[in-house]
Amino acid sequence: MFRMNFPSLHARIYRYGDQLYSLYEIGQSLSTRQMQQLIAALHQKGLAIESLEFFEYGPSNTLRHLFVRMKGQSEAMPYFQLDPDDWRILVEELSKMPVHRN
Repeated sequence: MFRMNFPSLHARIYRYGDQLYSLYEIGQSLSTRQMQQLIAALHQKGLAIESLEFFEYGPSNTLRHLFVRMKGQSEAMPYFQLDPDDWRILVEELSKMPVHRN
């Protein structure tokens, strides 16, 4: 079975228009409605994800993280604890989302 390595949240490897973005930048740019659409798309793919939180520690823009809350779980977990197949689906769906920069 194919196992995907967890790509960095920071690597700018996803193209939108003429710019490259990281998974973190894509996720951080989503509106509330877009986040709901992403969660709905993940549900359609069989993932029981309740919420995604793109988090930045302190004033630095280098300490970024993604927390994933699964349905029925009281606490969110770091993205790298997801099953690799679930991570692959999340990356595929997130990389389809348009990027809106302020």
